[in-house]
Amino acid sequence: MDITYQYRESSSITKGKDKSDLFLAHYNEDFQEKEVPCFFWGKLKEPYPIARSLLTLSKIVAANFMPNSSALRDPVITAGGQKLRLEGFSSCCSVYGKVDILPEALDGEFLQQGTTNVDFNTEMISALSRINKNENVFFSIGKKEFVMQKADQKVVEKKVSLPLRWIKGMATVQLLSAQMAEVATLDKLQIQLLFRAIPKGDAKEDYYLSFRGKKPFLSPIKTNGSICIGGIHRLRLAETILPLVQKLTIYTPESENATAFQFELSNVRFTLMLSRSFWRGFSGEGATLENLVEDIPEEWMQKLNTYAQINEEFTSNDPLLKELSFDDFKNVATRLSALGLLGYDLAQQTYYYRKLPFKMSRVESLNPRYKNALLIIKKEQYKWVSNTNERTETRIKGSGVFHKVVLTPSKASCTCTWYASYGTNRGDCKHILATKILKNNSEKELNQLLEELEL
Repeated sequence: MDITYQYRESSSITKGKDKSDLFLAHYNEDFQEKEVPCFFWGKLKEPYPIARSLLTLSKIVAANFMPNSSALRDPVITAGGQKLRLEGFSSCCSVYGKVDILPEALDGEFLQQGTTNVDFNTEMISALSRINKNENVFFSIGKKEFVMQKADQKVVEKKVSLPLRWIKGMATVQLLSAQMAEVATLDKLQIQLLFRAIPKGDAKEDYYLSFRGKKPFLSPIKTNGSICIGGIHRLRLAETILPLVQKLTIYTPESENATAFQFELSNVRFTLMLSRSFWRGFSGEGATLENLVEDIPEEWMQKLNTYAQINEEFTSNDPLLKELSFDDFKNVATRLSALGLLGYDLAQQTYYYRKLPFKMSRVESLNPRYKNALLIIKKEQYKWVSNTNERTETRIKGSGVFHKVVLTPSKASCTCTWYASYGTNRGDCKHILATKILKNNSEKELNQLLEELEL
């Protein structure tokens, strides 16, 4: 299913004798928000590395590593915390890219925190490719009245289409980022050696990164301490910024479901994250499912959401959040990330407020397994066997059989074929989800969930 967006205007760059004015068109689906004319306006102190980073991001957005997936064109930009962050996915949603423009690269004014879609049209990409190191470039996000004008060319309107799986991918990436730890740091020479070691053609299997002394080494064979990278060929998307890169930091979660490569340029960070399986992408990992069924007090959600919106960046160590235990904070922050309300900064290990420009009521309805779990409940295709703090057991009706679901404080299991194939590595099966939803919600809350999703 696709949603078609109609931009009020297109992005533009107007070039004069001494400077170029760059404006990015925006769209926000949440019409209840008060529309503001501008989130940020100012001069770019580092126009060349910013332009090259944005061009690399546009390459990611245009890339497709899985047949028959629809095209994505529009990265998302967040203004807040004195930074500009641009994020986007490949068309197959197996590669995520983010450009963090740091305060030292900006000379301007943040008028309001905000998140919006960005139009990367052909004219914009062409204009970015011609920006040089000595130009004065002014960057504005969120202009109300807008016309695309460059020389004698004028574009008034543009239509684009975004698949709904993109929203799931954004939520999943933030959850994976918060679980990641730094596993390697490479200098300029090591970065060049790493890219030279990437095998030609498309990698059909996982590759593992290890080091022989200081030299990076790639192999399809896993060794002790090696770093798992699925579909290593996708890393080539970052080749265009290599001459400007000063350092590369690699992050992975314990699950090895993704690998993040963070390239440091002059006052700009470029992050490229690869899903473990390029044929499935981030949206297929099911990482958000667990957080949709957790029993989290609504007042905690509201408090952290308000705190995030006001402070823009934060960690669990902030004094005003000390009343939440580490586990409570993690549960609430993870749930807000799953709803698309928080992003995560790998370098600073901080959350930042980033409300996606979509109606958040859609997010919980996007996952088929979650919806199927609610259908099980609606059709009353379940039987309680036991329900205590130590053990919960149900029987869920399947095709001619009843699946046995058992929940304990440390484990969830099911007798269905999904669980036999994947366990919980790709998220819970619909039978486990249904049992958790039943356990964590009152009858009134269950009816509300079914009503909200029109089941």
